[in-house]
Order: sequence, then structure tokens, then C-alpha cells
Amino acid sequence: MKEYNLVVTLADQGRFRTLMDDLSAYGEFRKTEFLGVILGKVDNPGAFLSSVSEKRSRQPFAFHDLGRIVPFDRFFIFRLEDFLEKVKEAIRPYIPLLADKRFYVRLERRGLKGRIVSPEVERALDTFVETELSQMGRSAQIDFEHPDAVVVVETVGDRCGVGFLTREMMDRYDFVRVS
Repeated sequence: MKEYNLVVTLADQGRFRTLMDDLSAYGEFRKTEFLGVILGKVDNPGAFLSSVSEKRSRQPFAFHDLGRIVPFDRFFIFRLEDFLEKVKEAIRPYIPLLADKRFYVRLERRGLKGRIVSPEVERALDTFVETELSQMGRSAQIDFEHPDAVVVVETVGDRCGVGFLTREMMDRYDFVRVS
């Protein structure tokens, strides 16, 4: 499996097998080289999130070990020298959705410590979005406290997923959030 559309993290590192068993009915999930991090591929991420939420509400111990799920709809493999440009291209389709909204970009980096510096990349991407919106005659506001949307960038080694989390999605699913 080379393409993924979910990053799943564990709440309790000691119960990895239980969470993998819970997830296996929904798609293909794979342990990564990073502790407590799973990459997944499901046919319909929205339906998957609804199913997980429903199962958790009906069965208190279902997905008990789930920390968070981050869905994304863009995925690519990168080299350090092309990382920022690839991320910019991946977030470009979200830019019109951010017009007149409060937002921020969050990068969760796993691996490549010191070579990809999350705060620097986040600032560069925030600026990129603001510049692109300005060229459209629109604007948006960076807001970490009450965003309407979060553009999420998740790296796992040299793999990267990019997603768009709305306030409604994060309010509806307590396990869909950024770190």
C-alpha cells in the first residue's frame, strides 16, 4: 500500500494490537516505524469517521485506545529539497475555501528532526495562503484559538498527507484534531 488517507495515533501505547483489531474491519492499516502511529487507507474517510464515532457511542470500550484520527485527501512522497513546494501545491485547492475564514496550518512531523522545522514550515504556509488569497482580492485571519478550519500536514518519514479539517468536523468527532 503506497497511498494513505488517514493517520491514526494511539492513546495508550501498550494496547496497539487491540486498536489494530478495531481498525481492521474498515480498511487497510499499517504500523509505522514511529511509536503509536498507524497509516490507514479506507474507501470513504467520512463514512469511516461516522462509523468510529457511532461504535464508540454504543460500545464504551470500542476504539478505547484511539488517540486521534487525521483524515487527508492528498498524499505524496517527498525529498527534503522539494517538501515545501509539494506541500504548497497540495494545499492550493483549499485556499479558496479559506477566504474570509479564521484558520491556521499545522504540521505534525515524524522523523527528519532538525531538517524539517515545524514552526518555520507552518509560518511559510500561513504566509503562502495569505498571499494567494490577497492575489484573489480576498483575505483570511490566522486564529489558533477559534479557527473555522485547520490545514493539516502530517509527515511520517518521507510520506506526507495533507487534509482540511473544518470546525464542524472537529466538533462532531472528538478524535479528529491536531496535536
